[in-house]
Amino acid sequence: MPIVSLSQVGKSFGAERIFANVSFQINEHDRIGLVGPNGAGKSTLLNILAGREQEDEGTIAVARTTRIGYLSQMVDFQPQNTLRAEMLTVFAELRSWEQELHDLAQEMASPAIQENQALHAELLARYDDLQTRYEHGGGYTYENRVEQVLDGLGFTREQQAAPVMNLSGGQQTRASLGKLLLQDIDLLLLDEPTNHLDLDALEWLETYLSSWKGALVVVAHDRYFLDKIVSRTIELAFGRIEEYPGNYTKYLELREERMERRLREYAAQQAYIAHTEEFIRRYKAGQRSREARGRQTLLNRMERVERPQDFPELAFEFTPVTDSGLVVISTQRLVVGYGNDRRAPSQTGEAMALINVSDLELVRGDRVGLLGPNGSGKTTLLRTLIGELAPLGGQAQLGHNVRIGYYSQTHSGLNMDRTILDEIREVSTLSEEGARGFLGRFLFSGDDVFKSIGVLSGGERSRVALAKLTLQGSNFMVLDEPTNHLDLQSRQFLEEVLGEYEGTLLFVSHDRYFIDRLATKVWAVEQGTLIPYLGNYTEYRTRRQQIVQTATATVVKKPSVESTKAASPAKNAGKKGAKVKVRTVEDVEREIEKAEMRVKEIETALEQAALQADAAQLTQLTSDYEQAKAAVEQLMSEWEHLADVAS
Repeated sequence: MPIVSLSQVGKSFGAERIFANVSFQINEHDRIGLVGPNGAGKSTLLNILAGREQEDEGTIAVARTTRIGYLSQMVDFQPQNTLRAEMLTVFAELRSWEQELHDLAQEMASPAIQENQALHAELLARYDDLQTRYEHGGGYTYENRVEQVLDGLGFTREQQAAPVMNLSGGQQTRASLGKLLLQDIDLLLLDEPTNHLDLDALEWLETYLSSWKGALVVVAHDRYFLDKIVSRTIELAFGRIEEYPGNYTKYLELREERMERRLREYAAQQAYIAHTEEFIRRYKAGQRSREARGRQTLLNRMERVERPQDFPELAFEFTPVTDSGLVVISTQRLVVGYGNDRRAPSQTGEAMALINVSDLELVRGDRVGLLGPNGSGKTTLLRTLIGELAPLGGQAQLGHNVRIGYYSQTHSGLNMDRTILDEIREVSTLSEEGARGFLGRFLFSGDDVFKSIGVLSGGERSRVALAKLTLQGSNFMVLDEPTNHLDLQSRQFLEEVLGEYEGTLLFVSHDRYFIDRLATKVWAVEQGTLIPYLGNYTEYRTRRQQIVQTATATVVKKPSVESTKAASPAKNAGKKGAKVKVRTVEDVEREIEKAEMRVKEIETALEQAALQADAAQLTQLTSDYEQAKAAVEQLMSEWEHLADVAS
């Protein structure tokens, strides 16, 4: 059953037509991925669906009582609220019922009310009715839901207790997403929900949305996310829409088939038209003139097949000018962070270590994906390895003949005051004509090349940065989030180009398809330590899951072993020469890792119980969670004590 219907919807900005004749329906449980090139109008269409913008033509019908939620890029928070308090505003009605239930219970307990049977019965009926509504509305689970959403989106308990307006822009966007997910709505409109999320938060969001009961329309550049979440794809391009069943991968397959079929139909019609026109030209004045006029009439009435339009494509490659030595970079007891370098001081003015790096070697031809939570120090590590930042300890050494090309996610290498053309000519010997031809391969044509870097969109700046990178001839490319701001087609092209690159790659990305396609190794930042893994992202995740399962099994089995030992101290003590093992820092660290995995396991179970509104399971799991957290804190105290003794 459709909850929203669009019919012949169109939108223009001034004289520019964005799209026209857009017609489709959104059903109760649809999961729609809205895709298309940057600038096609995807965000505009979402704004129209959300009622934030008005369509210029056509109609939109929304079923009565349908509640629509929209992930806005502009936050609307109460400045005085903590993050957790802001999330709780979603449940204002539940909280008012909660207070009324408390007041009714106190009122009914008073002797005066108990003596008045009629009034007591009236209050009791009100209490029962309110309690039923409170329970059905999720009154016994909403606080756990808030915690699970905030934990899942990567907010620490300290951040949850801090003023919401103290959060960074990216954190506030995540908070807006969290607030939206907590609302009881029928249609969820998400515009780039994966921005500002690290891989753990992305996977949590995918799990959460997989259990979402309502309809969903999402715009995203994360193909892995789209494949996992959507079951129907709508492409908005060239001012119109086309629908495809299935997720993003299926859409690509069907779109290619549709494009090939249309090209064949167009070519066949063009051949027929050319043949018919030649016949008419030859015989229009001869004995077969009547036949020629008849064919001309048919040709005039023919419905012409439009030439199929396809997306413009980038056209460049990365070519090293020379080979590096076998070892590209090596590290010895490296510690990275802030404090030793005046170019990037810490906020406190003191040294702040972020990552301890085991002794590693990056070998010519390696393709390494660097993964880790937001704020874990990935960019700091990259800048330390290429010499932009001084290490806090140890060293990183470049190998022989290494030529570095660095792509900054903030585009720090671009001069915002220059034009695109000047920026390219500054780092090349190209003439103006040559530079304009070169920029055409990066989709800059005509007067676009005279635009200032400062007025460009994020995607346009990314293309300028890539253009500069191709001119360097680097044999070691260090890329920090190179797919940010690129549309889906540009991401796929960049994958293909880097797949053919003959140098060495070290890159940070949250695009899991990108990592899968390119990485032969993964370096993962885990609790402040860099841990190397062989293989791409899928192989890394498989390996991590095996480690978690093994650790979980160990944690489950361990109490019975320990209790057995504790139950027979006399037996151990009676053995001649029996030794008591002294616990070391390493022993405790291993136990901490296992205990933290147990905490995460319970958090996942809590999340599912909250989604299913299973109050009994939530109560038990909450108790288990508190015990597991207490165990971690106890082990941390023991670790600190042992570390102090060791030092």
